[in-house]
Amino acid sequence: MTNTKPGRNDPCYCGSGKKYKHCHLAADQAAENERRQALDAGRWLRRDLLSFARDERFAEAFAAALPLYWNNFYTVDNAEQMSQYEALRFFDWFVFDYQPGDQPRLIEVYHAERREDLSTHQQQLLDAWLNAPPSGVYELLDYEGQILHVCNFVTGEEFHVYEPGGRGVVETGELLLGRIVPVLDQLEFSVALAYLPHDEIADLGDKLEKARAADAEGHPGATPHDFMRRQGHLAIHHALEQAEKKGRPPVAARDPQRADQLARKAAQRIRQLRK
Repeated sequence: MTNTKPGRNDPCYCGSGKKYKHCHLAADQAAENERRQALDAGRWLRRDLLSFARDERFAEAFAAALPLYWNNFYTVDNAEQMSQYEALRFFDWFVFDYQPGDQPRLIEVYHAERREDLSTHQQQLLDAWLNAPPSGVYELLDYEGQILHVCNFVTGEEFHVYEPGGRGVVETGELLLGRIVPVLDQLEFSVALAYLPHDEIADLGDKLEKARAADAEGHPGATPHDFMRRQGHLAIHHALEQAEKKGRPPVAARDPQRADQLARKAAQRIRQLRK
């Protein structure tokens, strides 16, 4: 709903001639409540999926997935050094895309075990997210406020996606790395995005095309979505490689200026002064 609704005693916007309170007010309030419940369900479900992924029974899968996604910049030995955004992006991929061997994805396990305990809104979202596309690469074509018009870099599909922060620093023609999921009547990115500026896109298209050809040898008939489900982490590897080429820390653990590192150094210095 917009913020231009009439007052209770104003004429209803539908042109009926009735006061708003005697016409569409009740229906609008019900729709707004429905929307609020759906958005709350989405926030809750994201948190619960992340919590579910940290269960100790998935520890072996976590240990194998972490270096795969981060190209060995993170392993179980330094996983705690991931920034909050890095951890969220990894767990999003771990839950939705990672599939060790013939084992089901974590979201499929969650769906089988937890669905019946969820609210109706949570169940509806979970059903939709179960079939959400894999984490992908999207070119920003255009934008208007908080609505981003993007194109899938691999399939060419176009989408209009709601992003609360708008485009941020991303310019048209640059690439967003993330997952699109449905929430009520709109599409959203599931977690905070990574992005590639113009001068870091480089040969990403060639890399993905070669990887797709190699993947097709073992999976004939696979769709582009099937390929990205298995190999989408290659886009992250490319971003890490480009960061190193530009002289930036590829991950937070390599950044001596990260905020928590500075705080840790300050605390160490204070302890030394107290001795």
